[in-house]
Amino acid sequence: MLHAAVILVGTLVSLVLLGLATGFSPTLIALQVAVLARSPGSMRRGLVVASGVATGALVLTLLLQVTNPDAWEHLFSGRVRSLLLQRAFDLIAGVLFVGAGLWVLRNRHATVDHSAVSTASRLLDRPRSLFGFSAANTVIGVSAAASAYLVVRIARESSSAGVLQVAIYLGFAAAAAVPYLLMAWGTERFPIVSRAVDRMTGWVRSRSWRTLGGVLLIALGALLIAGSLTRYFGRG
Repeated sequence: MLHAAVILVGTLVSLVLLGLATGFSPTLIALQVAVLARSPGSMRRGLVVASGVATGALVLTLLLQVTNPDAWEHLFSGRVRSLLLQRAFDLIAGVLFVGAGLWVLRNRHATVDHSAVSTASRLLDRPRSLFGFSAANTVIGVSAAASAYLVVRIARESSSAGVLQVAIYLGFAAAAAVPYLLMAWGTERFPIVSRAVDRMTGWVRSRSWRTLGGVLLIALGALLIAGSLTRYFGRG
C-alpha cells in the first residue's frame, strides 16, 4: 500500500514538474504580461493564452503517441516485443535529445528575439491567432518535446488503461497552463500582483536559459540511451 502511494505521489510530482517545464517560455510569459496589461477583456485574452499552452501540450502528447509501443504492437502481430520497441524509441529519442542539447549549447549566446509585446499588439484583437500562436510556440519547443516524451512514457508505465492515460495527459496539459492561469487570475483579482509579475518577467527575460536547457537535454538523452542499452527501463 505504501509502495503504491509513493509511486502515485512520484507520478503526480513528475507530471507537475514536466508540465511546468513544458509551459515555461520567456516569450509566452512576456506575451501574457503584454496581454494582461491591456484592457478591457485582458482576463479573457489571458485565458486564451493559457488555453493555447494547454492545447499545445496535449498536441505534443498526441504526436508522440507514435513512440508508444502499445500503438504499434497490433501492426507486428506479436513478432516484435513491446520492450524492444520501447528500447528502440528510447535510443532514438536519446540521440535526438543529445544532439538538440549540443546545438542549444553551441548557440547559447545567440540573440533572443524579444518581440512578445509587438506580437501581442498584433494579435490582441484576434483571439484565434493569439490562441494559435501560444499553442504553436509550445509545440515547437525542444524542451517541451522532451517533457512530453517522458509524459507519454510515464503514462504507459503507470497504467495500461486508456482512461487513466488520458487523465495523465490532461493533468500534464493543465500543469503547463497553470502559470498563465495564475498570472491572469492574480492580475484580475489583485492589481498589485501585476507589478510583481512585471518584475518576474523582466528577470526571466534578462537571463539566458539556453545553457541550463542544453545541459538538461543532454542529461536526459544520455539517460535514455543508457536505459535503452540496459534492462533498467521498460516493462515486459
